[in-house]
Amino acid sequence: MQLYAQNALPDSLALQFESVVHDSAFINKLNLMAFNKLKTSPTAARSISTYALTESNSIHYTAGYARALSITGSTYWYEGVYEIAQNYYLAAARQYQSINDSLGLGKTYNNIGEVYKKLKQYDKSLEYQLLALQILKNEPESLRLNLYNIAETYIGLQQYEKAQDYLNRALDLAKLSNDKRVVAYCYWSYGLIKADNGKLTEAIGFYLLSEQIWSELGEKRSLIQTHQDIAHAYRGLGNYIKAEEYLDKAQSQIADIKARDLQARNFLYKFKLDSSQQNFEKALYNLYHYNQLSDSLYTSNKAEQINRLQTIYESENRDRENAVLRTETTLRNAELKSQRVIIIGVGTGLFLSSILLVLVFIQRQRILKVNKLLNDKSQEVQTQAESLLKLNNELQQLNKKLESIVEERTSQIKNQNQRLAEYTFINAHKLRAPVASILGLINLLPTASVEERIQISKFLKNCGEDLDTIIRELGRNLEGAIVEKEDR
Repeated sequence: MQLYAQNALPDSLALQFESVVHDSAFINKLNLMAFNKLKTSPTAARSISTYALTESNSIHYTAGYARALSITGSTYWYEGVYEIAQNYYLAAARQYQSINDSLGLGKTYNNIGEVYKKLKQYDKSLEYQLLALQILKNEPESLRLNLYNIAETYIGLQQYEKAQDYLNRALDLAKLSNDKRVVAYCYWSYGLIKADNGKLTEAIGFYLLSEQIWSELGEKRSLIQTHQDIAHAYRGLGNYIKAEEYLDKAQSQIADIKARDLQARNFLYKFKLDSSQQNFEKALYNLYHYNQLSDSLYTSNKAEQINRLQTIYESENRDRENAVLRTETTLRNAELKSQRVIIIGVGTGLFLSSILLVLVFIQRQRILKVNKLLNDKSQEVQTQAESLLKLNNELQQLNKKLESIVEERTSQIKNQNQRLAEYTFINAHKLRAPVASILGLINLLPTASVEERIQISKFLKNCGEDLDTIIRELGRNLEGAIVEKEDR
């Protein structure tokens, strides 16, 4: 992007980066390198961060792009160009919001609050810093600095009790974690409170504590500000030599970080110091340079407006691209979710079908087994039925035979009864008559004469022959009945 052409990478770094794969890990490394350069060389840091902006944009790495925007804003913050810094922070906040990065957003809100504080818009500053506090309350490393920044804002609002409360909380957390940077900030702000309340000697004591830590950490911008505040306190105490000594220390370090706002502040403090010593010629010289540098800062800010607008435009384009990507991602996720539901449904259906098939198979086996048993039983029943049918046929034949036998026997009995009746008739009538005649003749014999006896003998003979005839007839009938019975 042409926006960052004024901050081209050094040739050594450019050659080094050419052979590296430009992926998200590379962007993260660039941003870390730029952040580490902030304390000593904001210009070098900006060269790296703007290169990271270009590369992260080309691979659509939003988190790296947002971080590079924030660091670029911080490079302007270190140089005192707060309006431009603010625009980069606002652009970074939009990017963090687009990817729901709450931690990055909270840190950016804190930075936005810091810019409003430098611009003396303390209410606006407090609004963003309290938003950051809500987001960062569970992030101890970021929380310490956020608490300190809120305290510094309350100092700007001259609400010193609230400022003291937040400073104490920040200092306690910083000491627990050995965060020397926040400890130094707290000492420095304790000094500001003392100075605002006219306790300049106590203020210098706190400034000196922070100066020692800034020197140890290599925090040049904070060290310059502390030297200027020490000089301001010494001027208030009338110790002009010490005041000039610390302003000279500040001046010697300003060129290293090219902080034009601190340079303007140094000219202003020298003007006040020279005025206090009634060295009006030098005072006018410093006032002239202060006004000239202030005008230069204003002109520089205007020159940066075009770049700022281009950055905002590109950020908004990126927001739109991110919105499209989020929409596509949402649609893809919905499609994948639908596919997962279908797969789960199909899988569940197949699983249930498998279980059903197993149950059907088991049931089929049971049915086959039962059918086999039923077939066996059926065959057995059929065999028994056939046996019963055969037996029934035999019984029917036997019944028929028995009926014929019964009929035959009945007929025979009828014949026999008839013959018995005939026999009885013969016995009662035919047989009885000769017998009665014989008996009667026999009874006549004792009294009969010879002639009578001869006649009786003849009669007896005739009766005997009649009896014999009847007996023979009776015998033939009985014999015929017996023969007939045997034949049957």
